[in-house]
Amino acid sequence: MTEQATWKIVVIDDEEDIREVLKLSLNDSGYTVSTAADGASGLRLCDALHPQIVITDVRMPGTSGIEVLQYVKTTYPDTEVIVVTAFGEMDLAIRALQLDASDFISKPISDQALNLALDRAKTRFSSRKRLNEYTELLKAENAATSKELIQSIAFQKKLIEGSMDGILGCDEVDRVVTCNQSMAELCGYAKEEVIHNMVLADFFSANIQTQFEEALVSEKSGGRNRLLLFETTV
Repeated sequence: MTEQATWKIVVIDDEEDIREVLKLSLNDSGYTVSTAADGASGLRLCDALHPQIVITDVRMPGTSGIEVLQYVKTTYPDTEVIVVTAFGEMDLAIRALQLDASDFISKPISDQALNLALDRAKTRFSSRKRLNEYTELLKAENAATSKELIQSIAFQKKLIEGSMDGILGCDEVDRVVTCNQSMAELCGYAKEEVIHNMVLADFFSANIQTQFEEALVSEKSGGRNRLLLFETTV
């Protein structure tokens, strides 16, 4: 899975041509895209998919883009919303920004304007996520200051790196984010080849990976995401 594909985008617009053009452009850029023809069905998509970014027309029959924005920011405050306005609708664009839209773009939508708006939305989303993770780390580590947090994390990294056992850690899309020297030597890779460059599937043959994934959800092995003891081959 590419980095772009991890970004889920919902496009909401009552004009079919615009929906199709945006979907084609975003798919070509590698994003995972879903579309809706009105605000109500768009919000149902948001509830089902939890996208990181929503692109919504501001003027639609029924549920308007402003109402979509208000719902999304209230229900999913981390989700970024880009509103699409017609030329001259500056009052609606300003209203959207006041309601914490990340950006607005005007019709006809150019690729340059779309890409700039997406870059800003992704930066905002990632910055907010890092801040939230930092806050949660402070709580989890019972650290009052950044210095205490850094010391705690450094200690944990030394424990992982110093282990004689091979330790491999992945993020939510199975990309490797932790690999200690023992694991690198066990598998015959340099650490820089592995971290952020390989995914969990790279360490298994297809049938063994399937067995591993089945064990992860099996009550026999401890329950979902809790392997008590499992032997496999990498």
